[in-house]
Amino acid sequence: MPSAIREIQRLRSHVHDLEQRLQQLRDTATASLATPPVSFAPSPASTATKLDPRNGRASPKKYWEGIYTSTAQCQQTQYYGPASSFYYIGRMSSHLAIALQQPHADHHMQPNSASRTFATPTSPQRGSLDDVAVTADGPTAADTLTGTQEDYFLDLFWQSYHCVLQIMDEAEFKEHYKSLWVAPGRSRKPSALVDIVLALCMQYGVAFVPRSGATTQTQVDVDGNDATIAGRWLYRRSQTLLSAELESPSIMTLQCHILAVYYLCNASFQNMAHSTLAVAIRTAQILGLHLEPPESMPRKTKELRKRLWWTLFTVESKTCMKLGRPMSAQISEATCSLPADDHELALLSRSSCASSEDNVTWHTYNLQNTKLILAAHTVYLAFHDRCAEVLAATDGTTLYGDAQALETCAQFLSTGMESLHNWRDGVPNGLKTRRRAAGKPLSTDKSPLDLELYAPAWLQRQRLLLELLYHNLSMNLYRPFITFSTVPSSSSSLQLAQGHAIACVNHAIAITEMMHQILTEGDTLRGWHEAFQWQWNATLSLIGYTLAYPLAPSTPSARRAIDSAIDVFETFGRNFAIAASAANVTRDLVFKADVLIFRASGNGIVTPTTPSSSEPGGLQVNAGADYTGQGAMFQADMEPSGMFQNPLSGMDMAFTVDSFNSFEPMLAGGSNMANLWNFSPD
Repeated sequence: MPSAIREIQRLRSHVHDLEQRLQQLRDTATASLATPPVSFAPSPASTATKLDPRNGRASPKKYWEGIYTSTAQCQQTQYYGPASSFYYIGRMSSHLAIALQQPHADHHMQPNSASRTFATPTSPQRGSLDDVAVTADGPTAADTLTGTQEDYFLDLFWQSYHCVLQIMDEAEFKEHYKSLWVAPGRSRKPSALVDIVLALCMQYGVAFVPRSGATTQTQVDVDGNDATIAGRWLYRRSQTLLSAELESPSIMTLQCHILAVYYLCNASFQNMAHSTLAVAIRTAQILGLHLEPPESMPRKTKELRKRLWWTLFTVESKTCMKLGRPMSAQISEATCSLPADDHELALLSRSSCASSEDNVTWHTYNLQNTKLILAAHTVYLAFHDRCAEVLAATDGTTLYGDAQALETCAQFLSTGMESLHNWRDGVPNGLKTRRRAAGKPLSTDKSPLDLELYAPAWLQRQRLLLELLYHNLSMNLYRPFITFSTVPSSSSSLQLAQGHAIACVNHAIAITEMMHQILTEGDTLRGWHEAFQWQWNATLSLIGYTLAYPLAPSTPSARRAIDSAIDVFETFGRNFAIAASAANVTRDLVFKADVLIFRASGNGIVTPTTPSSSEPGGLQVNAGADYTGQGAMFQADMEPSGMFQNPLSGMDMAFTVDSFNSFEPMLAGGSNMANLWNFSPD
């Protein structure tokens, strides 16, 4: 036993010595880390913090909640962020439900589209989820194009999309297409790239052809012959051929994905387009396009790779800002520099688009378009990050319940918009559409366009699309500050926010007046589906502003612009159904806006009734009254909702309608809302 006790004591003494030595080493390490000579190695604690992505935020954030709503053919809901038009529609819907004392379904505020009629662009019949399997032999004999017809539609591509979607070398594509015709009298060999180009150009070309036999009732119906899904069998075959390239993609594979995104967006399948974008981004990263091209490559090849990457980045930025969803491509992980636009490069491309004057080539549009979207996306991210910080500080889910929070974010946006203004001031004069009567391009001064008679068609299209995109992005950034208040707020407390609401409607008016003149005086944008989508987005802003501020000084101009928007939709509606449907939806909404204007001016009483086909939205108004909205505009505060009975009278209504939208996930979608209110919308 004594020997065992001695051994235990010896071991204890040894452990004590080791602990002392370990403590000395720790003290030495701490001293060296406190004053490091040149080492930038972080301490173990800070390393763990930086490796945890949840701890990488400078300040706590609580991101703005979006909306879950059904926008497709089935009743399954999808998420859209607070920057999306669908969230904005949800806010307007909630406002109308209270202001008109009746439920108002979101889907009644969306035009009829292919995505709300068909499960996929290639569905054989309405509402069908069967027989959607993709097969390479999809087209029937009637669908197959002859060589002459293919040449016609391919020529449309070089005249239209090529000047704004600069992702292909014209000479190389024509050589590729020529190689597919192996023998006279025989059909060409399959090509995913040729098929998707043809599908996109059929979609564009058929939009020039008036729909035959369409009546007032049927012109809003999307059928298998609608222009938005023209060429769908070519799209289907292209996707089938691409499935064999997933493991070993090429530049041509990426070109197909980008063109497919455009086809799906034009056809109104926004979620399919968003998913295709994800595949395109991964394909580009597999090909290394996010990195600076190797110096060993020829300049023309390097610049094509740059244009491909930045075109993909800008398309995703636009899509994610439009839908209010996060990005897949992170600019922090990309080293690819911006593409060039010099005359030497324009000559190397051998494109049918000739160089212009004023130091502008056909590549200048691509560079300026990229810079514009980069500036807008930077403002967008910074603004929503700031909103998240404000929401975390106020423990809110939306800005509309706190006037001070809203004004704080408005002040931040005022500073951020300088990025877009700097871009605007740096656009070359040769890429601006001149104005009559000494008006300024890229402004909201309402001056008419001076469309050059002898300017090349590609240059006119570039100028117009660039300016329309600028107005659309600016309008979207300002639109969150259109607030639907049931209780008047002090003008001084929301001065910046109200100024942003006016800026939003001014950009919407600019889009509408430009589109109306362009379609009236020429056909540069006739059949251009994205231009129609911008007009619809602008119309929502105009209607929302009119609903929110029925007696504001800017409301008469907005109301007149809505009439012009209906003319634009009717022009587009002669060729594809969604535009004709948009005209009907706009008429219904502006009727309700006129009713609110009429009531706010103290000229009548509005009584809700059961919706019927003869009375839009189920409203009963004073017989013989004029609801055009053109002569009943006065500057005054909107009356509080407490002055009339509403279906939510049991709740505390001393808050804005927008604060009510924290319930929007429950209210989104026609069927859910109808069940809640015991109301059948049909």
